[in-house]
Amino acid sequence: MSSANPGSANPGRANPGSAFRVVLEGDLGARTRIGGGRSTEVERVEAFTVPGYHGGLAFVREREGVAAHWHPEQVAKLAAWRAGLDERQRDVLDGVAAWPLAGVANEGGDVVGCLVPLAAHPFYFVATVDDGESDGVGKATRNARWLVSAPKRARRVGAGSVGERDLVARCTVLARVCVLLERLHRSGIVFGDLSERSVLYSAGDRSGGSSASTGGTGRTGGAGDIAQAFVVGCEGAAFEADRVLQRNSAGWAAPETLERSEAADDATADISRAPSVQTVASDRYKLGLLILRVLAPSGDGLERSRDAGRVLGVLDTVGQLMLADALRDEPAKRPSAAEWYQYLRGVIVENLAPPVIRSVVVSPALVAEGDEVRLDVSLAGARQLTIELPGRADITREVGGRVVTERFTARQSGRIAVRATNEHGETEALSNQVRVLPVPTPTQIAVAAPDVSGVLGAQDVLVDLEPLEAAMAISREASGAGSPFEHVAKARARLDADALPLHDVLRIGVEAERVSREKLFPSFEEFLGDITSPRRRP
Repeated sequence: MSSANPGSANPGRANPGSAFRVVLEGDLGARTRIGGGRSTEVERVEAFTVPGYHGGLAFVREREGVAAHWHPEQVAKLAAWRAGLDERQRDVLDGVAAWPLAGVANEGGDVVGCLVPLAAHPFYFVATVDDGESDGVGKATRNARWLVSAPKRARRVGAGSVGERDLVARCTVLARVCVLLERLHRSGIVFGDLSERSVLYSAGDRSGGSSASTGGTGRTGGAGDIAQAFVVGCEGAAFEADRVLQRNSAGWAAPETLERSEAADDATADISRAPSVQTVASDRYKLGLLILRVLAPSGDGLERSRDAGRVLGVLDTVGQLMLADALRDEPAKRPSAAEWYQYLRGVIVENLAPPVIRSVVVSPALVAEGDEVRLDVSLAGARQLTIELPGRADITREVGGRVVTERFTARQSGRIAVRATNEHGETEALSNQVRVLPVPTPTQIAVAAPDVSGVLGAQDVLVDLEPLEAAMAISREASGAGSPFEHVAKARARLDADALPLHDVLRIGVEAERVSREKLFPSFEEFLGDITSPRRRP
């Protein structure tokens, strides 16, 4: 065993004069590969131990020993910082983070990696399908990308699932990450490469039993079902005052850490992996992205989304404003990890009690039968909402946030009852009164005759009404005495007496249309008859 001097001219080489413990790679003994990334390879150390730490160890080896983001002197300072914590603080740190414990040097004396605490068994799963991104079928780490992608995809590869609407599990994972980040930030340490792949999670056995039957939305209860988080990639952390380059994962870089030319191009910002000098503020930006992508309902492009609006209905107004501030280009306004912890804790608490229905509003409250109305339910802590509609079957919806909106056709007056439920109880409430007015149906068509007596009252301006009388079958000889207006009035009375109901009028119209279609092309005989028959004109 040898040691490296973080203050030497070449801090990447072993140096017996340093307090930083460095282990020769050949002394580690048997190792088994358990994962890796673009720049690291991770192996489980089978038998080697580090004084002062009694758990399992993993060896994180840099694929590029002289990469711009690999800083052995920072690893030495991080290990020294851990050693300066009291026993309780070290236990908390070791339980939530793969923090550097010692350096590992190759045969030439170059520090090429470090030993870190090994993630516990619940943070792994046996991959049954090669999804094209993992190392293939076999044991794999359960990282937060399975919280970002759709639950059915996680189940397909064997990672189990946490339901999109399981805010307790998701917020618990995020809250534990917030605890670690706040502890680091208060000590002047920047985590740097925070992403969905640097957060491992466990939320109980959701791949079988009752959890599987509900698609990952149910909770089995018990200590084994409490969500846990374990942060890896801590060897890339650095002290902010040293301003060293740190890794960026594609789609996670904070705007201010990119070059101006890159920041002006959103597409470039999304794929940028260039190492950059990072700060506590850039950590807070990446924490906001993690919260957005873990809590927003899964969908296409979520793994690259920076749109805070995707959590509308999931977080309340306070949470939405916090997330909007976290993702702004103004670093000073971003919420701290401690502020996020307090908020997420409140979300967890309200989801561990019976649900609360804050309001049930139907608009408009006065509608005609058949019109559409909108129901808005504001609630907290619910997992399922049942809507009882007058004159219709009940509607049941899974709840993923704080506002549920439903549109439907109004059929009957009354109030709408809603029932919110979760694992801890149920709550019922009624909406405002909705009045549905029936639509009147006419039975006859009334035709009003114009009154022209005032216009045609003078005898000298009366027009010749003979054509009109002939058209209405009014015979002057048979009608006897009386003015033409009296004859018209009598004819109108007969028409009113013979008025047809509306449905008869419609029937006659349909029949006439049918006959018209059939007679559109008459037979040749009929055609000849029409043009050869003499017509007498009166």
